[in-house]
Amino acid sequence: LELTSAQEVIKTPNITVLEMVAQKLAQEDPDVVVTCVYDCVPWMKAMRNVNWSPKAQVFTVCVGLHDFTTEVGTDADYIMGVTPWDSSLNIQDSVTGLSAKDFADMFKTQTSELDVTYHAASAASVISIAVQALEASDTTDEVVLSQHIAANNFKTIYGDIGFDSNGQSKSPSLLIQYDTSGIVQTVFPEEASSGPILYPMPSWDRRDCIRLSQCNTSGGTCTEEGKCVCQISDKYHAVGSGETAECVPNERLNFISTSLLGVGYFLVSVVLVLAVGILIWVYHHRKNALVKVSQPLFLTLVVLGSVISSLSIIPLGLETEYRDSYDINMIDAACMAVPWLWGIGFAVTFSALFAKVLRVKLLYTAASKMKRRKIETKDVLSIMVVVLVIETSILLSFQFVSPLKWEREVLDDINGIAIESVGHCESESGWWFFASLVGFNILCLFYALILCFQTKHIPSDFSESSHIFLSVMFMFQVLVLAVPVSAMVRDNTNVFYFMRAGAIFLQNFTVLCIIFGPKMYRIYKKEDSKATVRRHLMSKQPKSSALRDVNAVSKGSVASIEEGMNLHPNVTIARNGESSDGFVENDSQLRDSQTRRVCFDGSVISNENDTVQ
Repeated sequence: LELTSAQEVIKTPNITVLEMVAQKLAQEDPDVVVTCVYDCVPWMKAMRNVNWSPKAQVFTVCVGLHDFTTEVGTDADYIMGVTPWDSSLNIQDSVTGLSAKDFADMFKTQTSELDVTYHAASAASVISIAVQALEASDTTDEVVLSQHIAANNFKTIYGDIGFDSNGQSKSPSLLIQYDTSGIVQTVFPEEASSGPILYPMPSWDRRDCIRLSQCNTSGGTCTEEGKCVCQISDKYHAVGSGETAECVPNERLNFISTSLLGVGYFLVSVVLVLAVGILIWVYHHRKNALVKVSQPLFLTLVVLGSVISSLSIIPLGLETEYRDSYDINMIDAACMAVPWLWGIGFAVTFSALFAKVLRVKLLYTAASKMKRRKIETKDVLSIMVVVLVIETSILLSFQFVSPLKWEREVLDDINGIAIESVGHCESESGWWFFASLVGFNILCLFYALILCFQTKHIPSDFSESSHIFLSVMFMFQVLVLAVPVSAMVRDNTNVFYFMRAGAIFLQNFTVLCIIFGPKMYRIYKKEDSKATVRRHLMSKQPKSSALRDVNAVSKGSVASIEEGMNLHPNVTIARNGESSDGFVENDSQLRDSQTRRVCFDGSVISNENDTVQ
């Protein structure tokens, strides 16, 4: 052994003084520390406080004393001490046949003392040596007895006693140590030992892990650092250290299942493929009469809005663990991307459908009053701008005042360690903004339904009023039903995701099918030629002398108008730059001056002398 340092302290030092010594030794990190003090407890607490211990701690006193073990408890494990005698000594007295432990038990019974010191054992061994010398020499002569004692060894409860030439005992001091059960064992000399030496002494964390934690009982083993290593690592994970070390079940994070995410991405793909196909179809048939009257610009906007809204399914499936995750900023952004994509997509789709039905309404109203009215694209685009501005204002307020952020709620834990949790996008005041967004959209859909109802009697073959009505009604129903149902299943992440993704998909996929399906079918059936359109319009005229229907067709839509016009029974329908021949229903009793014209550009000519625009 090499002496690395020596530290002298004041008499009866307190813990504060000894902590500084412990910190200094922690830097040196010696293998063995020998402490010569009468009160060992402060030094034990000082080492504990700085969380350092040597590989062997040796006291000159304290080890084996009742008060010491009472004060430090399980911290006494592995602590060594030096003593002339201990009841753990593995020897038997030649005279009485008693072991050291037997003597200690008898002494405690007779004296009620908690500690049996070496003084009592030493006194008892003197009597045993005298008896053994008297019996062996068979004399009471002091000289003979002294020579016999000096020349022989004697087995006593104090040990195998022998003396040197100076009359001093040759018996070595004992090295004793607390084992892992808190029992004192003699570990040296080997021939008298009652147990093996325990070296090195574990760190405080490892000792706490072994003695005080649930690591071993929960299927783990303690490391030198006091951590718990779980044997079933795929189902359990280690938490804590020292006294708190244990294996707990892996946290159930309740992520959306991979298969369900695949379904969501598949739904997005279906809408995207359908949208691309529709756009190619619209461009290919852009000069077709049926596509023209259906307003290609607004058809494109319906597709664009459906695509934007459907894309909200992608961020809907993005998740992470807790706020300290590396990708938390991306997940927070995804939380707000959902209302942005859904809201803007809804606004574009709705405003396009609303503009189409409003245009039909305006043309119908003007034609029924025999007034000239030209509806241009810019007149209905303003509707889209208003809806988008309101929708964007709500979303911007949402974004800046109380944005959605990813939060995880612990559902179950073991000693404060989460074993089940669920994550959601949360906002302190987000409910109000979301309610405003949904409420505004419901009001818009409700008003659109009113307009559809007002134009329900207009023939829908080319005006699309019935198709728009079905689309708006479906959007309305999905929105009204999906919101409360989703709220009820919020804690079940799989169902919650499926409900929202399914509602978004149905809302957009159905609109595309309802708006474009009939058009594709008519073109497929060759019902899209100019002559077919004209024959269709003429077929709506009654065969009586009183005109029942006046058909007005604007750029991109046809509005069929039912109005009793007994005073003006002669009608001419003409297209820009074309003759109206063949488009006139004549009555021999009617005057030419009463002729009315309804033009395909959306204007109504009040009399024969008006110019067709």
